[in-house]
Amino acid sequence: MGAIDHIQYLEGLEELAASGSLEDFILWPRTPIDDGIQAKIEQRVGVSDYQLDAPISRPALIIGFLKKLIQAGVLPNSFSVLDVACGDGIVLWQIQKSFPNAACYGIDCNKGNFPAHAMVERGGVRLYKAYIQHLFRNDVRHPFDVVLMLNTYRDWKAADLRGHEIDLPELANHWFERNALYVILTMEREGRRDLRRLGFSMRTLGKGEDRARLVCASKHKLPRSLVTDIIKRWNKWAYPHPKMN
Repeated sequence: MGAIDHIQYLEGLEELAASGSLEDFILWPRTPIDDGIQAKIEQRVGVSDYQLDAPISRPALIIGFLKKLIQAGVLPNSFSVLDVACGDGIVLWQIQKSFPNAACYGIDCNKGNFPAHAMVERGGVRLYKAYIQHLFRNDVRHPFDVVLMLNTYRDWKAADLRGHEIDLPELANHWFERNALYVILTMEREGRRDLRRLGFSMRTLGKGEDRARLVCASKHKLPRSLVTDIIKRWNKWAYPHPKMN
């Protein structure tokens, strides 16, 4: 039932997007809409999203975390995940390959314009053209198990927010509170502070883009064993330790 509701919800957002023009909604117009996006990610993270074997890659950190949640019994094998502003969708593609029973969804205002999208959709990921302005003002009936919002969440300051969109960061935080059990975000200190005020607990998974951290925020159980596992993994590969909090 949840999967049907999720699809109907995302299809509804896609219908809303069809009634507006991209120019009226796009917030990060300088994002590369080609294969160059992975070069940007490699520059900011140290490795691309294709490098699943690299323990510091975004997909490796996220997938390792999801496995721990499943092992702890707080996340089903058939979990749902929504990637907000998913870009080329490679993170979702890696998750779908690692968890074939998961329902992986992505929304992006440039859906269909990234060369990787055809491959990502062939891999089982469902992509939708939708705008976050609509997403954060509409709730889904059944919350998603996991919601991702990576570089765009930590980069609100670089967004071309218009006057009527200034409240989007606050709307996003409250939307996460109502519509996701676990939220994985790339965030800096200010974002962590705002979510703590709403009562979220947090675990740092590793390095995010540039100086940001990749963090899970939730009002539900976060296994403590994650911290030990992360330190062991980083020791093995001789990477600098992420700061845990």
